[in-house]
Amino acid sequence: MKLIQSATLAQGWLDACEHLLSMPEWRDTTVVLHIGEPTRVRREDRAVANALDAFLLGHNKYSNHTVAETIFPGYEYVRRGVDGVFSSYPDEIFPRLMDLPEVRRWGTYAHRLLQRTDKNGKKYNPLEVCISKMRQKQPVRAAYEVGLGFGFDLATYDDDEDRSARLGGPCLSHLSFKLIGGKVHLTAMYRSHYYVQRAYGNLLGLARLQSFVAEQVGVTSGPLVCHSTMAVLEHGKEWGKREVPPLINSCVGLASATPVNLTASP
Repeated sequence: MKLIQSATLAQGWLDACEHLLSMPEWRDTTVVLHIGEPTRVRREDRAVANALDAFLLGHNKYSNHTVAETIFPGYEYVRRGVDGVFSSYPDEIFPRLMDLPEVRRWGTYAHRLLQRTDKNGKKYNPLEVCISKMRQKQPVRAAYEVGLGFGFDLATYDDDEDRSARLGGPCLSHLSFKLIGGKVHLTAMYRSHYYVQRAYGNLLGLARLQSFVAEQVGVTSGPLVCHSTMAVLEHGKEWGKREVPPLINSCVGLASATPVNLTASP
C-alpha cells in the first residue's frame, strides 16, 4: 500500500513509478495518488511527458494524448465546444473507433460517460446529468454525503457488458465528483493500472475531464485522487524488463531540473 501526494500529474506518476520499481515484481496493491493541482504543468513536467511519449511511440504504442482521449474527448471539445463532447463524439467519432479491435474494450470510457440507455430504452447522458446536479448546488441531503460536500458518482463498469470478461475489460471502474469549497474534486478507482503504458495518459484524461466539469459548473478544479487497487510497471511483449529502469531514471533526471512553473492546462 502506498499513498503518494504531489503537486502535478507528472510528479505523481513518476513518484509512483519509483515506488513500483522498489516492489517485488514491480507491482503493488492500493496505490493512491493525490494530485494537488492537476491542471498545473511545469517545464520539467512537459519534459517527463515527452520522454514517456517517445518511449511509447518508439514501441508502437499509443501516446499519452491518445490514451487521455479515451476518457475525455478533448480534441472534440477544442474543435466544437460542449456540443462536440455531448453530441459529435458519441454520435460520429465513437462509432468509427469501434472499427478498431484494440480499443473496443479499453477505449470506451468516454462513451460510457456520455451515452447510456435506461430501462425504457431511452438514451441519456450521465455526465450531463451529473453536471446539471452540480449546478443546482442544493441536492437532497439524503442522497449525498453530509458535511463532506456534495457527491456525484459515475460508474464506468457495466455488469451487462463486462461481467463475463476476466481479462481485457475496462480498468477504470468508478468516478466520484464532489463540489467542495467552490472546487470540483475528482476521485477515480482503477481495478488494475499499467503505469508505463497507460497511467500517465489516464491521469491526463481525468484532469481534462475534471477541468471540463468544473468549467461547466462555473468553478475551478480541486485535487485529483487516483486509487489503483493493483498497480504494475509492465514489461514483456511490449518492451523488455531492462528497458524500464532507464526510462524511469531518465524521467527522474528531467524532473529534477530547475523548476519553471507554467500555468497551462495539460
